[in-house]
Amino acid sequence: LKPSWPKPLQPKPSLPRGHRPTRAPARIAAMANCDIGLITSALCFIASLCTLALGIVYLFVKLEHIKLYFDWCGTIEADCNVKWRTAVFSFQPDIFFSVWTPLALGVLGTSVHVSSLRFNTVFTWLLPTNYVQYGLFMLVTALFGNFGYCGKLGVVFGGLSVGASAVCFIVKLMGEGGSIKMVQAKF
Repeated sequence: LKPSWPKPLQPKPSLPRGHRPTRAPARIAAMANCDIGLITSALCFIASLCTLALGIVYLFVKLEHIKLYFDWCGTIEADCNVKWRTAVFSFQPDIFFSVWTPLALGVLGTSVHVSSLRFNTVFTWLLPTNYVQYGLFMLVTALFGNFGYCGKLGVVFGGLSVGASAVCFIVKLMGEGGSIKMVQAKF
């Protein structure tokens, strides 16, 4: 029977000459710099998808209370379906922009990363190309396309868009230059 003595400590392997051990803060900084531009783009993409969903929900809520009458209308009657015309489907600027803004901003924001949603060349003029423009776009989306629609859901999605906007500005201050990093979304 042999006594079980603790084994002596083994010396640490030495590093080659000129190499220094990596400090923990340097490793943490390398992990934190895991392509912050792509993370920001993904956050903006999610916020834009939420805005698109908000626009669709808003249209369904608006259409829920409107009925298209046929039996009650005469053959030629001027204002039989006036609610249909004045509530959703109108080219009057105050009605048109009020109803269709969340959907339009959601499609624009989503089309930054989904090229199949770019219906024509006008989209390339309207879409942001760097993170400052993206931050401004997300702020406009929050103020004009989220907060005033669908109650608490619009406020939550507006907060997400404002957060994405702030992150865009922070990423630019961190030195992320050039164009927006694209999320590989294929629909």
